[in-house]
Amino acid sequence: MPHVHHTLKRDLTRTILLWSGAFFALLGIVFMLSFNILEGYILDLMAEHRLNYQTREFAKHLNQQDNRSIHEESDALVQEQLISAILLVDASGELMHVSLTKQQPPELQADANVNIDNIDAQVAAHRNLHLYRRAIPGHNASLVLVLDDRPVSVAILSTTASTALLLMLLVLLSIKALHYALRRQLVEPVDHLREAVEDDLDAAAIHALEEELPDEAVEILEVFDQIKHASDETKAHLMELMAALPACFWWSEDGESYAGVSDKCTVIMKKSAAEIAGARLWAWTETEAHISAHRKRLQMAIRRGDERLDFAYPIQHGEQTLWFGESVTICYDAGGKLDMVYGIVSDISARKNRQHQQAEQLELLHRMETTATLVGGIAHEFNNALAGMNGNVFLIKQSTNDEQMLNRLKRIEQLIERSAAMIDNMLAFARKSQVRSEPIRLADFLKRLQAVVFPTLPNHIRFSVKMDQTLQGDEAGRLVVRADKKKLQEVLMQLIENACSAVEKVSNPCITLQVNTMQAEKQLLQQHPQLSSSQLVHLQLQDNGCGIPAEIISRVFDPFFTTREVGQGTGLGLSMAYGYIHQIGGAITVESAEGEGATFHLYLPLDATPHPEKYKDRLLQGHGEKVLVVDDDQVFRESTCEVLTRMGYQPMPAWDGKEAIRLFGQHQNDIRLIFMDVLMPGMTGIEASRQIRKIAPDIPIIFLTAYDRTQPLEPEVYEEHTELINKPFRISVLSQAIQAALHPDTQQNS
Repeated sequence: MPHVHHTLKRDLTRTILLWSGAFFALLGIVFMLSFNILEGYILDLMAEHRLNYQTREFAKHLNQQDNRSIHEESDALVQEQLISAILLVDASGELMHVSLTKQQPPELQADANVNIDNIDAQVAAHRNLHLYRRAIPGHNASLVLVLDDRPVSVAILSTTASTALLLMLLVLLSIKALHYALRRQLVEPVDHLREAVEDDLDAAAIHALEEELPDEAVEILEVFDQIKHASDETKAHLMELMAALPACFWWSEDGESYAGVSDKCTVIMKKSAAEIAGARLWAWTETEAHISAHRKRLQMAIRRGDERLDFAYPIQHGEQTLWFGESVTICYDAGGKLDMVYGIVSDISARKNRQHQQAEQLELLHRMETTATLVGGIAHEFNNALAGMNGNVFLIKQSTNDEQMLNRLKRIEQLIERSAAMIDNMLAFARKSQVRSEPIRLADFLKRLQAVVFPTLPNHIRFSVKMDQTLQGDEAGRLVVRADKKKLQEVLMQLIENACSAVEKVSNPCITLQVNTMQAEKQLLQQHPQLSSSQLVHLQLQDNGCGIPAEIISRVFDPFFTTREVGQGTGLGLSMAYGYIHQIGGAITVESAEGEGATFHLYLPLDATPHPEKYKDRLLQGHGEKVLVVDDDQVFRESTCEVLTRMGYQPMPAWDGKEAIRLFGQHQNDIRLIFMDVLMPGMTGIEASRQIRKIAPDIPIIFLTAYDRTQPLEPEVYEEHTELINKPFRISVLSQAIQAALHPDTQQNS
């Protein structure tokens, strides 16, 4: 404790001296800056007092013509150290009398050539002399005093020095008093506390000590005694608690090797505590891959300052595979350096076995949910196509009178109705379809994929599909891959779902599917010998999410491997995608860095199967009431415009909600009716209708939807001046809806 005493004393002394020195330095600076002002002020006061008194006295002597008294008083006054000279000057500036001290320079001596101007110049040439002048009342004469400021300066300096010495003495006395108080009030009580802690005093000794200590020290001693007893009780029960745990508890002081382990290690780790103590962390697994990967994760977490780390890994014991879950807690000291690492290892094989037993059911449920989503998107596309076909059939019927042609067109209409009914059945029963391989036109498949994915994504996630010029220009559908369309779409949906999870905490989440054709190089074919063709389609699904740590990226396609919590994923999605892509002769890889997103690469072999030419629409002219047709599907939009033209209306096409708002703002006085698709990329039809209704609240709107009518829709589709029609629709139904919207009172049919 002397060390503490000396340290506190030294620190206190240094602090007081530092502040005192700063105070005296500041005081000295202020004194130096104000010294001349103070000196001049005091000198002016003294001169004012002397002039007031002496002019009255000299006035009396002049009235009495007593020059002798004037000379005597002047000679007496100049004997003072402050007064250097006294002069009487007449009105013309000539000296009447001069009295000087012996110390004055000869220039100030009076002679025949000296006048007041000469005296003034001579005084100004001397730094310590100051001249003061005052007229004598009742006489044409003035009294002039020449004062020396050196006595004033000496007086000020001596007074200041005495004051500074007194203050320094007070500072030293204060330091001594503080040292005494510090020793009595802090050092000695701390010494007593230390003795009580180190000597482990009994209750009687502690009670006697409490009477000598201040109240604050007594409180500290009582708290220490409580903590000590609590610590003793905890230590007494610690081993019992550790033995009762269903897991194995271990600790490490350096993050490299085990410092100790509980007795449960014989059950969990299949090794004794003596074998594990001092060994490398995870050496008991006897798997170098686990040892290296886990140690790297731990060291990386320590460098980042993480406090918690979780592991899950399998260990092969003979023919049995055991799964272990491990929770690691990292503790740091006040300086941020590693202090201790604690870990709890549990055998989670039973839970993993239950998960394995439930895997098929969970997979089936996941596939059923995915299938329902896919069917919704497929129904949308089919209903759009059927609506376009229905419109074109109507146009053909209007342009021919051939009975045989009309009968054939009637059969086509029946087939369209049957197809629409089948889609309704699919929406009601989206289950148990068999996996089969078929040619898939890439351009069409990717466009439909985007339509399927769009409604399933959260609004804040931006999803885009980018195709190279070869795919964009494939109007004839010659670029084909052979696969099960539903299964391939399910694979991509699984990857997109994983990407959505990865971008959950990103401020600007973005998922991009980039597609291009490529000629496989020799190195790629060597790396993936299962590729069935060198002509490939390369799909890159990229996200800007959290990325995949380097130590687990090689395991992402392993069955049952997942980083999600229990109940949030089975760990089978990517392994199923990997297996299916390999099954169709393709390849799938991943590249990622933690915190920098991930990119999945899919390589699919191109199929040489020819594809028939795409049907070409006929263009017809028309006239009549202006109708705004809003739909993102180009084929349906064009065929609907032609049907409306043939029916006697003047259609105006718009490909999305924003374009519809712009056109309506320009032509609101001419547009009588709006056809609006409910779901469109960017701005939906419902959102566009809200903006349009702000401009014209009573404008009739007919909403079109290709999705299941059993699904809930926005309340806007049921408002006044609004109608909802399901795709595909009969032309007669369309015409009746148009007339009902344009003429709600008459309900005329076209």
